[in-house]
Amino acid sequence: MIDVTAADTTRSRRRTWMTGGVMFVASALLGLGMVTVPGLPFSISQLLFHAGAVVFAIGLGRGGSVTGRRPLGTGAIIALAVWSLIMAPVAWMLVNSAAPTDAGYLSTAAMVSTADQVVSLVLAIIAAVQIGRIAIVPKPWNWAPLWALGAIVVAQLIPNLIAAAGSISDQTLLGALFAVISLISASAVAFLGVVALVLALRPAPGETVVFASQS
Repeated sequence: MIDVTAADTTRSRRRTWMTGGVMFVASALLGLGMVTVPGLPFSISQLLFHAGAVVFAIGLGRGGSVTGRRPLGTGAIIALAVWSLIMAPVAWMLVNSAAPTDAGYLSTAAMVSTADQVVSLVLAIIAAVQIGRIAIVPKPWNWAPLWALGAIVVAQLIPNLIAAAGSISDQTLLGALFAVISLISASAVAFLGVVALVLALRPAPGETVVFASQS
């Protein structure tokens, strides 16, 4: 049996939350800058986000996992990362395989997009709820992933509602709307990253931080 002390757990959590937090903030900044690598079907921002999510799920050390390495929450986060990185090249190949005016193309694209959104949302909800319920992350920040997910879902529903109502035909206005949606999504990811960084730097309960004075 391996004994894990409170100090070991604190160090593992700080390493995990610092690393994952930096990756999330970097993902948000690169997402706003639309940084891509030619030839890759997904962006660097996507890679950083999903890699950071896996770091949070597994943890850098036995006590670092935000899900306590429990199967449901941990599996949902890893499955979401794998699913998203698989679907990105599928969508990329679909876009480059047929003319957008082809009826079969439009039907297949709609089906793939819907499947991607539904599976991603279900996995994200499971992961966020598990992180909240397990409460390894200090309260109330254990629910921060669910808050961020809610903001992203609401932002992504807006263009669908507008399209259904047929109230916007101006392409410039539509482009501005999508820019705002991208900003909200990036801000939600950055928020999670900043929360993780603050928690990583915050003294643990009962821990005394000594500042050396200079004479």
